[in-house]
Amino acid sequence: MHDIILAAPLVLIGIVHRRIAQKGAFFLVVSNLPITIMHELAHYASALLLGGRPVGFNLWPKLKNGTWQLGSVTARATVLSAAPTALAPLVWFLVGVLLLVERNTLAEGSILMLCGLYGAVYLCVAASIPSWQDIKIALSNPLSLMLWGAILITADFVIG
Repeated sequence: MHDIILAAPLVLIGIVHRRIAQKGAFFLVVSNLPITIMHELAHYASALLLGGRPVGFNLWPKLKNGTWQLGSVTARATVLSAAPTALAPLVWFLVGVLLLVERNTLAEGSILMLCGLYGAVYLCVAASIPSWQDIKIALSNPLSLMLWGAILITADFVIG
């Protein structure tokens, strides 16, 4: 029961966001701009940190095959950078969970802070959702996936 109460504000925010985005292209783009910025910045930062040499960052929306592409990052992928760059926005999910877990400490009894916190959690979770292009890029680099899988397994084994 507690989990349902915890998720209710996020579901409500999602419903309102979806309603706004369905009002037309302008509202779709504007209501998703913070989410798009967060999502694309994750790709860009990951490419930059892992030697993927980012060469393009675009937030200008484009209509492609009847679907809106709200942003993109272009990088010269390496074995080290391909998979984590493609899947980098998933880090936002962890940030959202951390905010949710620490909500009582962060909000400290203020309803206004709690509302803002739930808004931030929603943005983090929404920004973490990989696009089909993200998934295709990650899967098209199996060597990078295997390398990072091995790194994570080794880290888990060493750290315990």
